[in-house]
Amino acid sequence: MARSDTVKRYLGAMEAGDLETVLGCFEDDGTVVSPVYGQVPVRPFYEKLFADTVRAGVRLEQLYFSEDGAGIAAHIDYFWERQDGSRMHVDMVDLFRFRAESQRIERLSIVFKPS
Repeated sequence: MARSDTVKRYLGAMEAGDLETVLGCFEDDGTVVSPVYGQVPVRPFYEKLFADTVRAGVRLEQLYFSEDGAGIAAHIDYFWERQDGSRMHVDMVDLFRFRAESQRIERLSIVFKPS
């Protein structure tokens, strides 16, 4: 499986709220850096995110690949409705880093500018 397949599987699982599939896309010690929750280990990050989510929409616009092959940037149109009733619709970029010889995500950095 290609790393781009991992990213696409992750994005589909995010939209579906599928915690186990999302976690399976990451290294066991993976981390997420989020403008909303800060830097957090993968499992507690997604447990909190999914508990805080009523609905999410994820549309992949484009994938970009680093020259060294260890990174993928995904340009995403993202809609998020939270339990508190707030909604966010953003054009964002997820930056995925992979370890050598691994198809699982080591680190995800989320970058967005709210619209």
